[in-house]
Amino acid sequence: MTPFDLVLLPFPFTDLRTTRQRPCVVLAAFHPKGLPKHYVVAMVTSNLSGLAFPGDTELGRWTEAGLPKPSLVRLAKVVTVESSLIRKKLGTLEAADRRAVRHQFRHVFSELV
Repeated sequence: MTPFDLVLLPFPFTDLRTTRQRPCVVLAAFHPKGLPKHYVVAMVTSNLSGLAFPGDTELGRWTEAGLPKPSLVRLAKVVTVESSLIRKKLGTLEAADRRAVRHQFRHVFSELV
């Protein structure tokens, strides 16, 4: 998996009590010495109403990316997971959606980048 790949995994709710199987976009990949590969991922949702979080990025080419419904990347919900949690690769974001996600990432994390 590489950045901008879409993967399916059990994503934790913010209270960390439960998870829900959902698509996510890979933001970074790394392999710590002596550990399995790890991935920093952002949640993807098909709930487009409200766009309630900073950095929500609607995907214009969601079909080409392998998603079954119109979706958005929710950059305010990010988690690091081990590779064993990834159920499968769904696809990869198209160039225009990559640019949009990158732009919103810089906006949300502007004090860090």
